[in-house]
Amino acid sequence: MNPTMILTILLVVFLLSGIRIIFEYKRALKFRFGKYIKVLGPGFRWIIPVVETIQVVDIRVITINIVSQEVMTKDNVPCSIDGVVFFFFFYTEKAVLEVEEYRFVIT
Repeated sequence: MNPTMILTILLVVFLLSGIRIIFEYKRALKFRFGKYIKVLGPGFRWIIPVVETIQVVDIRVITINIVSQEVMTKDNVPCSIDGVVFFFFFYTEKAVLEVEEYRFVIT
């Protein structure tokens, strides 16, 4: 094989390996050598392989069930309480960069 052909194939593989598709209900944080660069919106995105990485965050409304708890009312009547927490993110970069486990913090 011709050396030019090999270099062309390697270049095409390199360019194609950086393609990322981000869905409408997700956002991706772009990091270059571990440093935060920007938030990538939905669509067809390209990153520089090896140099840049992305971390995907789901921005849909997330629900967490709160475990049922027994409580005693003021007039000594036992009562069982259930709950559900609904949350979503306004700022995806803060959810990833400022909190280690954002799901654990909410529960």
